[in-house]
Amino acid sequence: MSPDEGLAIARSHPDLKRILAGRARVLFVEPVPPRRGASDEDHVLLSLYDYLRDRALVVLLDRHRRAVVSVHDSGARFQLSNEEREEAERLAANDKGVRAFLRGRPMQPLTRLYFPRPGRAEARHRLAIVFLRPTSRDRAFAVVDLSEELVLEVISRAAFTGERG
Repeated sequence: MSPDEGLAIARSHPDLKRILAGRARVLFVEPVPPRRGASDEDHVLLSLYDYLRDRALVVLLDRHRRAVVSVHDSGARFQLSNEEREEAERLAANDKGVRAFLRGRPMQPLTRLYFPRPGRAEARHRLAIVFLRPTSRDRAFAVVDLSEELVLEVISRAAFTGERG
């Protein structure tokens, strides 16, 4: 099942329809392994991130009935979707601090889910870290808040690793 098919089914559920009308994104769509003796996958897991409430949802879909079976909040922090990585890189590329570090060099980003230090205000938000790698030696890191759609900070390699220069 494609993410678009999963979304179409999810939109049939009143709560999910409301969430999807706001700012939400599909993180993954995965088949549930068939039960012993079953011939194909009956159910599919769809994970959504609801940016307005900063929560991940796991939705069980019945692909034959084209219906939502259940919806659960998940405490898990799922990996970034491709779209989230692209968004984080776009936000970083447009940031003044990132542009100053790059000085016209290619960003060559490597983007991953970011877990801030406990107690930080944005700890509940969906965060990404964009590793900026314009050369084999020069590095900096942009922390991007996907919930707020902004770059929180650009960190030098020394500050990030605790190295002394």
